[in-house]
Amino acid sequence: MNYIKHRNNIIIYTLLFLSFLISIYLWPKINLPYSNIHNVSGIYDNLKYSSYNDVVRYIFFIGFPILTFFISLIIFKKDNVINFSDLFKSNNEYFILEKGQKKIIFFSFILFGIYILIEFLSLDMPDMKIDRLHDGDYLTAAMNYFLTNKIWSSSYAVHGASMSLYPNLMWKIFNVESIGAYRLFPVFMNILVKFFSLYFVFQLTKIVSIKNSFKIVFFILFSFLILSMSDFDILVGGYNLISFRDIYLIFFLILLFNIIILEKSNYFNILLISVIPSITMLLHTDIGIYLNFTLIFLIIYLYIFKKDKYFLMILTVITFWSIILIYLGLNDFKLFFKNILILSSSIDYLMGNVYPDPFFDTSGSKHSSRATKGLVLQLIACLLITYKVLIKNNNFENKKKIFFIFLFILSFIFYRNALGRSDSFHIRMSSDLPILIISFFTLEYLLMHIEKLSIFFKDKKINYIFLLTFIFAIFLLSFSKFNYSNIKNVQSRYSKFVNYEDNFFMHKDTINLINYLKVETKNEQCIENFTYNLAIPFFLEKISCTPYYSSWLASPTILQLDYIKRLEITKPNYIIYKSDKYLVDNLQVYERLELVNNYIITNYNFHINIDNYLIYKLIKKN
Repeated sequence: MNYIKHRNNIIIYTLLFLSFLISIYLWPKINLPYSNIHNVSGIYDNLKYSSYNDVVRYIFFIGFPILTFFISLIIFKKDNVINFSDLFKSNNEYFILEKGQKKIIFFSFILFGIYILIEFLSLDMPDMKIDRLHDGDYLTAAMNYFLTNKIWSSSYAVHGASMSLYPNLMWKIFNVESIGAYRLFPVFMNILVKFFSLYFVFQLTKIVSIKNSFKIVFFILFSFLILSMSDFDILVGGYNLISFRDIYLIFFLILLFNIIILEKSNYFNILLISVIPSITMLLHTDIGIYLNFTLIFLIIYLYIFKKDKYFLMILTVITFWSIILIYLGLNDFKLFFKNILILSSSIDYLMGNVYPDPFFDTSGSKHSSRATKGLVLQLIACLLITYKVLIKNNNFENKKKIFFIFLFILSFIFYRNALGRSDSFHIRMSSDLPILIISFFTLEYLLMHIEKLSIFFKDKKINYIFLLTFIFAIFLLSFSKFNYSNIKNVQSRYSKFVNYEDNFFMHKDTINLINYLKVETKNEQCIENFTYNLAIPFFLEKISCTPYYSSWLASPTILQLDYIKRLEITKPNYIIYKSDKYLVDNLQVYERLELVNNYIITNYNFHINIDNYLIYKLIKKN
């Protein structure tokens, strides 16, 4: 019997390994026909590379080994595989913590909260020079909204309404339209991200398959892990594993846990989980699309297996969008969906990088190591969930299996962002869910085996004393990084920071440009910028003359034609035409927008060069 079991295991993992090798081998072989319906200029267009290549390669790379593993388990472990008809039946499992565990975890939660607040108060201000592209993306969209009270009709923004609303929220709070106030938004959001993350870990602790004090150990260790994934120190760059944008994902996961694990399908949870994806789509289009996709699966699950609350979800979503239609007005509402359709079909051609081949990349990409690591993490996470769901295990109850199936879906589709802009930063940001999944199962496995070895004393009181000592020791070590001088002067530091003049954050060449333009365009109502320094209209405290303040995004032909029409209407006297200070993928904006460029050089003449910013002036026609 043991021989057969070992033989079957060898066959299963040999087949899995072979499928993995085949996936690696076939990755560069998958090449779909090139199609660029919007005539967008970028790396993909230069290489005549299909935007669907990396998506199909990813699906095959993950899907083929998973399918092989799935079929192998069914064939060679058929006695241990669950009956699928039983998977969606409730076994009346209850996931609760003992009173003593709750007390210790609550105390740990408070200590972690103190840790977060002290870390926040100790921060140095994010006073680095402005990122011409990314900071400018937010600042000019926000200024357009501030001056027009319009979102989509004033700004064609890559991420959604967050770019207009987040800075304006901070400007209202601090009563000053400054870069400093805007820079504090991700810092404050990160505090919420950390507290929501802690609460999510508390929920996960209820379902971990260990007992007694080891649940507390799990909570402490997993909390340290998840908090380290949203580090304040690298926050402003936006490249944390868990960024401030992920607060909506974490909130969604908490509600999903309540509905599936705790079976709290009350109106409050149903209403919230129904509107969170839609709210997120308004603010952060990509994340919102992924959450809505997952919500569809949840509605199908509730309809087929629970016959409960699915209709309320659908009704809530319809009601929400009806309210948004009334609030925004038909024009902005239509622009919102038009922007989504155009962006979703053109964004990869605009900013896509070819995803490096896993393990054996020959392109010389500096991102190849991170790219391979990201794929492997994703595959391991999906394999673990597949095994846990398929194999009978009294310690892995049905509701737990269902919850992790949804985590599987979320993890799989959220990696889509890494397949577009395939650099180290975006791949890192797309690896949060697989890391959490792998860490959950690894930590659970280790603690289960330690528990069996009875390493801890059996007396619960002694266990709790030991754990409390452990908690205090960790925090005493952690406190060494805190800056007590910053804490003492926190109020004056924040007040000073939000009131810094724009010049403090500006590059010298930008200061010279803005000083010139403030005089030259003092009678102009708007300014048009054709470079990647997107913050120029913000510095001038003017709206952009067209919604295409981030002009390089208007590369699709349909948008270029609209861009030209708007230039013909507004007739800006000056256009900041060219700069060599920052280029995306070494392409000038005029190289991406051939039609708009032809219009500009036909109707505008070179006016002046300010520190390599070329300014063109409208040709006056008699």
